[in-house]
Amino acid sequence: MEYYVGLDIGTSAVKGALMSGDGTVVRVADKKFSYIFEGSFKLLDPDRFVDTCFAVIREFASSADGRIAALCSCCASGNPLFLDEDNKPLTRIIGWQSEIPEDDLDAVYTKREQDDIYRIIGWDFFNGMPAADLAWIKLHRPDILENTRMLTMSAEYMNFLLTGKWGVSRSMGTPFYLIDQEKGRYSKMMLDKFGLTEDMLPPIFEKGTVLGSVLPDKAEALGLDEKTQVVLGSFDHPSGALGAGVFDEGDLLLSCGTSWVELFPVASREFALSTGCLVDKFMISGTPWCVMASVDSLSDRIDALRERFFGKISYADFDRLAAAGKPGCGGLRFDFSDVDSAKADGHEKPDIARAIIESAAYLLKDNLAKLGKIGLFADRIVAIGGITNSKVSIDIISDVMEREITVVNGQSAGAVGSCLLAGIGVGAFGGERSAFEIMKGRSQE
Repeated sequence: MEYYVGLDIGTSAVKGALMSGDGTVVRVADKKFSYIFEGSFKLLDPDRFVDTCFAVIREFASSADGRIAALCSCCASGNPLFLDEDNKPLTRIIGWQSEIPEDDLDAVYTKREQDDIYRIIGWDFFNGMPAADLAWIKLHRPDILENTRMLTMSAEYMNFLLTGKWGVSRSMGTPFYLIDQEKGRYSKMMLDKFGLTEDMLPPIFEKGTVLGSVLPDKAEALGLDEKTQVVLGSFDHPSGALGAGVFDEGDLLLSCGTSWVELFPVASREFALSTGCLVDKFMISGTPWCVMASVDSLSDRIDALRERFFGKISYADFDRLAAAGKPGCGGLRFDFSDVDSAKADGHEKPDIARAIIESAAYLLKDNLAKLGKIGLFADRIVAIGGITNSKVSIDIISDVMEREITVVNGQSAGAVGSCLLAGIGVGAFGGERSAFEIMKGRSQE
């Protein structure tokens, strides 16, 4: 039997799924990343990043009782990496949570350019991600730009090491901040600003495109064969939507990873831009666009509150406390913009635990109400991500939002979506909807 490997390269870890050719998810795995902190920069060592991802692939290859026909990865956000003429790293991978001073942005971009970026790229301009990183490098390390022969991102670098070929999908390319999203080509404004040319950047393809076969030495090292194909994936939340069967207007995906994201499929890019939300080229066929509203790093802040009040408590013990808390938590509500000064004087531990999850749920509910006023609606809510490991938390969120929430593939949805794209890329599945239905049918047997 043939198998497909899907990787979900998140902020804190890489999650993987192994799927058989009949759509059965037979195994999942994950490995954490280890960051290096330098001032306001959150960095990854390129070799350690690749080794972490490869460890998941190797684990699947050793456990599959047949050949792996294709692998595909989705990725959380734009993490740029600058390479020299020999494709060797000039820098570490710059994590998306790195922060660039506003003065540096204003020194490189005019106010009009900052405003224009949203319409061109599909994401707002702010002090993180590659557009901001490039500004800092131009001002403080111009030597890096002078010596760069390839500017890429973390997942694309891994794919290059696997195949010897460069490529980026339009969906994965959105957080690169260099691609004109509607036209599907690199933005002249961005390239001219930093002295970049298209041959210094990965060629752009649609997601689901076969990039190439795994190189012989990598195949041997990973337990693959030389016919294993590498397929270009998507941004992680759209991949999660595929893995959870969220395809249509009126569907809402709650993707609760490091950041908590509300994703809505929509019919047109013009409408998507009118919302002011993050925009992505969504499906290969069908509803073509999606919009995403994000509460950045919310899981990190939930973890900070959990540790602040309970120390190194296990997730199971925390769930037991939260389950015993009273709805409303005696009026306790936390402000996630200032977790360091959070107080819960006079409240019992169960109410404090429940209030942490309730407070996050109210952020989602309030955000959904605002989005409803601009035409984004939810007839059906599907949740994925780490929080779905806790039925208690999902029940609390459902109570607060006063909506039924379905969990589909949970923490593995993004990796499952990448498995389905791998199969679509090599022609094993007919398309996104049919691939999901095959997988869903197998999971219910």
